[in-house]
Amino acid sequence: LILSVTAYRWLFAFIFSLCFSQVFSQVAYPYSRYGLGNIESTVFSTNKGMGELAAPFASATNINYTNPASYASLTRTTIQIGANVGGVNILTRDSIYKSSGGSISHFMIAFVPNPKHNAWAITVGIVPFSTVNYNFAQTYNDPAIGSYYQAYTGSGSLYNVFVGAAYKVKGFSIGANVGYIFGKLEYQKVIAFPDSALSFNTRNITNVNINGVSYNVGVQYQKLIYKNLNDPDISKQIYITVGAYGSGGTKLTTKTSTYWDRFNFDVNNNLVVSDTLQSTFGQKGKINLPFNFGTGVMFGNEYFWLVGADFKYTNWKSYTTPLDNGNLTNSWQASFGAQITPKFDDRNYLKRIQYRAGIYTAKSEYNVNGATLTETAGTFGIGLPLKKTAPFKELGSFNVTGAFGSRGGSDKSLVRENFYRFTFGFVLNDIWFIKRKFD
Repeated sequence: LILSVTAYRWLFAFIFSLCFSQVFSQVAYPYSRYGLGNIESTVFSTNKGMGELAAPFASATNINYTNPASYASLTRTTIQIGANVGGVNILTRDSIYKSSGGSISHFMIAFVPNPKHNAWAITVGIVPFSTVNYNFAQTYNDPAIGSYYQAYTGSGSLYNVFVGAAYKVKGFSIGANVGYIFGKLEYQKVIAFPDSALSFNTRNITNVNINGVSYNVGVQYQKLIYKNLNDPDISKQIYITVGAYGSGGTKLTTKTSTYWDRFNFDVNNNLVVSDTLQSTFGQKGKINLPFNFGTGVMFGNEYFWLVGADFKYTNWKSYTTPLDNGNLTNSWQASFGAQITPKFDDRNYLKRIQYRAGIYTAKSEYNVNGATLTETAGTFGIGLPLKKTAPFKELGSFNVTGAFGSRGGSDKSLVRENFYRFTFGFVLNDIWFIKRKFD
């Protein structure tokens, strides 16, 4: 029941590096002012390298949170941690703004009580749900009062702490996650008249505390479709895996506090509140999350090659919120990806590396001035195996994934985001529940 000393060293070193990554600020996304903000991807380092496909992905050593049915394919207890680092170039009609940052993306532990039969598994962890981070202003000129500006800012994050389980029988797996979403979002609107001493500068601040239960379910079916009876090499066997997942949507509870105040600037240009015009605190409300589903198919096996595709859909038109930022439309994403391992059991380290590539195209849920946004990105990644402990038994892997893409609309008046993202994931595999024959 004890991890090896080497495993602890790798784990502590990576946790320290992830904690250090928190000094970075969050990447700014202008469109996070709508809905619950920028909805975080539920796929992590391994899947992101393959165009974010997840519905049919079933691994013996990597946790696939998106489709909980995949937990039943794990053969060993697994610890998985990840971090995102990236940036975005924000293009307006006449300017380009840049933003960069990073954060921890997930922390999960999967327990496999019976690795010899791997019929079931339990997973616990915490993942980000959404992020709000924007800050923009516009200056106007009025002949009567001179120049004035309007500024909009938003910040905050929601997280999902969850427990999941899956069971497999004769190639068919079923699983579910039950989570608790929590966090706080803050929005500010400001109108200021720096050239007029007789005008009142006004600010509105809205704080929203959000919490509630979430869930999603998944199924997978895997079948061997090719096996050479004269060749015992399992890497040459070909499987087909079909998967699907979804959620019916749930209700989150909100407590909203909002107030209007008037302010001025002192000689050092610091904001000084003069009086509060209106305020409400702890006003309760509900957010209806949309239902969603995903499905896909994959061929091959993870010891040699994998290729697959999947599609996901979210009915954001069913989303409701007490805030005035819920003008959303239904979204979808189609993903294609592949992975190849030249020779998983070779002495040559380069041949044991997993090489990944993919692409996805999507229609966003954001509807701005009657126009919907599209997003397209290409991905690549590598899985660097750690120390080999036995045939088919790596201690774990270090995964690096990159994505380069763009989000925007055909209308040139809309803001376009050209982004790059790097995901670093550490996977630690160990056998906790196999009884040792020797001490």
